[in-house]
Amino acid sequence: MEDEKKYVLFRVFRNEDDMKFFTDVFDDCGIDYTIENPRADSNDVLASAYGVQMAEDAMQYKFMLMIAEDDFERSQNELRSHIAEYFRNAGSEENTLLNEFNDEELLDVIKKPDEWAVEDIVMAQTLLDKRGKHVSDEVVEAYRNKRLEEVRQPKFGGYGTIIIGYIFAILGGVIGIFLAASLLGKKRIFNGEKVNIYDKATRTNAIIYLTISILVIIVITTYFVVKS
Repeated sequence: MEDEKKYVLFRVFRNEDDMKFFTDVFDDCGIDYTIENPRADSNDVLASAYGVQMAEDAMQYKFMLMIAEDDFERSQNELRSHIAEYFRNAGSEENTLLNEFNDEELLDVIKKPDEWAVEDIVMAQTLLDKRGKHVSDEVVEAYRNKRLEEVRQPKFGGYGTIIIGYIFAILGGVIGIFLAASLLGKKRIFNGEKVNIYDKATRTNAIIYLTISILVIIVITTYFVVKS
């Protein structure tokens, strides 16, 4: 039996017209996608997969463009190519915001693909080229790979968080489980890849007080069952 395809959130839109360019590109390139409507009961799921801010943003829009997970990276590459061609034909007047950026600010857009949309990065590259500050596709890709390595790096949860986790695990159990789950969570980065949010040391401690929490709950439950 063929495995069911997994779709991940690519972009959110207020109306179908804004989404049409993207779906046309994906149709032309044979990229598998689906369109969903944000629902109130999907907020927690979105927050878990993409972060609270992305979930809040999605709930304010009408359409969620979902890409087959295996096509995520290719979809970005195809978009970059099509958007570059579009800007060559339409001109850079399409984006007045980036037109106001200086050269250093435009370069910063290129360096941070996790903070800017694909079209913004292509526009920044186009504007710099028009100003005589040519940034090659190879340089853009190098910046992208460098940023990719940076955002892949898990962070340390902090000694305070770890200590609090042990306290909750020993005293209450349930809160310790929720805290452990948050520290063991993953995030989806701009290339569609899911990576650990926290480093190995933090996750190891989370597993320990997750175990303690479960044992405490079992002990407390057993005590009250026997007592009754």
